Amino acid sequence: MQQDVYVNHKLIPEDMIGQEMQYHPAQSKQEAWQKAAEALVLRELLLQEAYKEQVAEVDNDEAEIIDALLAKKITIDEPDNAQAQDFYQSQIHRFVDTQGQILAYAQVESLIKTELSARAGRQAVAAYLKNLLANTHLQGIVMGQTWLAVRMMN
Repeated sequence: MQQDVYVNHKLIPEDMIGQEMQYHPAQSKQEAWQKAAEALVLRELLLQEAYKEQVAEVDNDEAEIIDALLAKKITIDEPDNAQAQDFYQSQIHRFVDTQGQILAYAQVESLIKTELSARAGRQAVAAYLKNLLANTHLQGIVMGQTWLAVRMMN
């Protein structure tokens, strides 16, 4: 079908990609393979970086290791009131009650700030991953086919 993939000379075998495909619905087998391979490449890249940065112990859970790395490397500033107000004004149509009445800014301020923080977090992670990928030796895959578009939405 496809081929083995290497991240900085570490093998991600085709059978592992095949197993991962079940978690990546797609229009075609090729698209599912691409999504699965990219997910595994990013996971491997983050794990390699975590060990390089010494943020993990040998027996830690992979999710914990990646979380620790991202917590160390990515800082997200809280959105300020001006940013939140601007967002509220530009998206006011989204803030309505069950009767269709517009909610006051004070009623949705914390939700807006949470959404803005989440967006900033996604953008920061995407930028961090792009930077890591730029300095990574990959073989058997071309990245950027699926992961970047999904993470940059919003």
